[in-house]
Amino acid sequence: MTTHHAFDPVRFELPAQLRKGATREELRAELLPHARRHLEGDPGFFVLTGLGHFDEEEYREFAVTASAALGGLVPQDSKGTLLREVRYRGVKLGEGATGRYSDSRTGGSLHTDSPHRPTDVPDYFALACVHQAAVGGDLVLVRLADVVARLSERPDVLDTLRRPVYFDTRDDTPGAARTVLRPVLQHTDDGRDRVHYLREYIEIGHRREGVPPLTEAQTEAFDQFDALLDDPELRSQDRLGEGEMIFIDNRWTLHGRVEFQDSDHGHQRLMLRTWIAADVS
Repeated sequence: MTTHHAFDPVRFELPAQLRKGATREELRAELLPHARRHLEGDPGFFVLTGLGHFDEEEYREFAVTASAALGGLVPQDSKGTLLREVRYRGVKLGEGATGRYSDSRTGGSLHTDSPHRPTDVPDYFALACVHQAAVGGDLVLVRLADVVARLSERPDVLDTLRRPVYFDTRDDTPGAARTVLRPVLQHTDDGRDRVHYLREYIEIGHRREGVPPLTEAQTEAFDQFDALLDDPELRSQDRLGEGEMIFIDNRWTLHGRVEFQDSDHGHQRLMLRTWIAADVS
């Protein structure tokens, strides 16, 4: 259910002794129980608070160390970037050859991170809030299990979502693949569905030369999927405060945000993002 206090049950304050110079091993001991319970289990995310004392450079170092405590950091571009700034870069979602959700201030369009990535998709991702928007910017999260349960009476839709589609890679590097083929819902070894989704990237991918157009069945399946992602009963909505960091399971949790506006005179909304290959054994 949508509420502006939806994250409170899984907000955990960083202990005082870990607020300066904590090692990866010390942070792993602190964060691993939360990851096992709330990322591998419910609700698919948790929030770390008590980080407001960091300056921006310290915050960057902490975000990398805390993320590495839960697994290997996954590069976010061809340059090997491990920590990416999520902020408005003056583009719209899908604009041009490389415009991405993380470069826009668009709301809605619930998705998973990196469904267009030709190589392995991250298991988790984290967002550290350095500066919040003047207006908007709330995060919106939906559990895949709730969506699949609602679709149980539409096996035709589930079957369509389990068939591969073409995602545009948003990469105009010479020689780089322009699309990647993968299903929206993918069976895993433990019998669960893993989700890869950002509808705009699918639609752009299927407009590429040599790629077949989307079928009526695919369009209907995405319409049904999106309708459930828009259902207030399935959504958790809350606003990260400055000095908070959220960890989200990218396999079974879809996310988006409320459209935001930056102040004309203050800081621009700035989140620091990491991608993580999970290691919670």
